[in-house]
Amino acid sequence: MEVDISKNVTYFVKFGLVGLIALALLCSAGVWFYQHRNTHMKVYDAQVTSTMVGVKTKANGKIAEIKVEDGDHVEAGTVLARIEVSVTEEQIQQLQQNLELAQRNLAEIQKGQTITVPMPSVESVGSSNAAAQVELERAASRLQRMNELFEMGAISAVKRDEAAAEYAAAQAAAAAVPSAPPSVSYQTMVQPSSPEVIKNAEIQVRQAEAALENAKKDSQATEIVAPVAGTVYLAELAENSEVTAGQTIMNIGDAGNIWVEARVTPEQKSKIRLGQFAEYTIEGRKFQGTVQEIETDDDENAEGMANTEGRAPKEDDGKFFVKISLPTEAALEMKPGMKTVVEFAMDN
Repeated sequence: MEVDISKNVTYFVKFGLVGLIALALLCSAGVWFYQHRNTHMKVYDAQVTSTMVGVKTKANGKIAEIKVEDGDHVEAGTVLARIEVSVTEEQIQQLQQNLELAQRNLAEIQKGQTITVPMPSVESVGSSNAAAQVELERAASRLQRMNELFEMGAISAVKRDEAAAEYAAAQAAAAAVPSAPPSVSYQTMVQPSSPEVIKNAEIQVRQAEAALENAKKDSQATEIVAPVAGTVYLAELAENSEVTAGQTIMNIGDAGNIWVEARVTPEQKSKIRLGQFAEYTIEGRKFQGTVQEIETDDDENAEGMANTEGRAPKEDDGKFFVKISLPTEAALEMKPGMKTVVEFAMDN
């Protein structure tokens, strides 16, 4: 018995084709929905960036040895270089002697000056001779004081010579007065120093102490160590080069403060928010971070992101910097300047 299947085939073709078309439309709708629900924005102008810490010398001298190379990773406290300081042992000894001399000078000034003054007997001389003796005593006391001030450097030789001439004139005047030889006694007294002279002597002691202390520190500052952990950047540092105290001789990209920085257009910036997730690949490894900072037109905010390494110079192209976190476990392996592409997930 023959079976006519033409009707079944026609039925299958008719409704099967409709089903395939419906399935295709459903798949297309799903793809469209997925793409528009989970779009991504890629930023190609991005790289690893870090805060730079300057390494400074503590003394004047010459670079004797550089113990690291450009790009090395170092830990805090690692010896980076040695310097041959310019302070000698003889110079330290001389500064020690200067301090001791200043201290003795201060002690003498604080005690005051001991002077001996002639005290003639008034009864044994006439009134004229008594006046001459009084003037001679005054001139002698002034000459003594001028000599003391001259030794301390407080007056010039001209002033001292004027006092000496005045004393000589008083002597001559006293000798010219005819009288019986007076009986003369001598009195010793302590003349206190002025507060200004004492103050100057104290300043000299403090200056001598500071000079000696600084020289001792300089003589011990033979090693330059890393202040933080990170990547070394030597710039143009070379052995045998002269350095001065406080000079920055190299920089370290702080491994404790490193991130990914992307430069975005104003349109891209409008689609990014703080805390937003972003993905990027560095040296073949994928990472994920969050947006920590978005540069604005505020100059203070822009200056706050300026002390960095690996960043391209600021250009007048209207772009903004976006700071993205870098996982802690990856920070030690990254170096400022490494390029990457950042992909931001967009929610529609």
